[in-house]
Amino acid sequence: MTRSDPMAVLLEWQAAAQEAGDPQAGLMALSTISPAGEPSVRTVSVKLLESRRIGFVTDSRSPKARDIAACPRVAVMFTWLSLRRQVTVRGDAAPMSTAEAEREFRRRSRPAQLGAWASHQSSPIPDRGVLDSAMAAAARRWPEGEAVPVPPYWAGYVITPTEIEFLQAGRPDRLHDRRRHRLIGDAWVGQALGS
Repeated sequence: MTRSDPMAVLLEWQAAAQEAGDPQAGLMALSTISPAGEPSVRTVSVKLLESRRIGFVTDSRSPKARDIAACPRVAVMFTWLSLRRQVTVRGDAAPMSTAEAEREFRRRSRPAQLGAWASHQSSPIPDRGVLDSAMAAAARRWPEGEAVPVPPYWAGYVITPTEIEFLQAGRPDRLHDRRRHRLIGDAWVGQALGS
């Protein structure tokens, strides 16, 4: 494991997970804190993974967006069970640029674009039929061959990591390899951890 640049290691591990066909390769668990101090965690798709940034997209009316507005400190966890690897990242989330968020919307499949219009994410509904009806209405509104516009509430967030912890499991003695890196000033400082 490269010790001086943990984001480079994260990128390598992510690439290895994709190459191995791990079903979690494009996902991460996102933890936020609500304005009332309640923790929440959910799985989101990784839309941006670069040397200094991790990004995802969502409905700006969603609970996660409200949580981030109140407390931008978040944590994400990548878990690749096939490789027995896990990476936990802590950092600060900020809105993605409008251009980046729109680019991510354009990369979605047409059904996923229509779905963004059909659902008010995490809002209560009486039953599944409400979603199906809203999806059918969106498909009629923007028929096949017509571009689906970006919803006004579409948003993306970028996490700037300040702490990254790696876990490589799989040892029979369960004394797994763990290492934490903290950003101190402009430099990452690494430390091995007990298992």
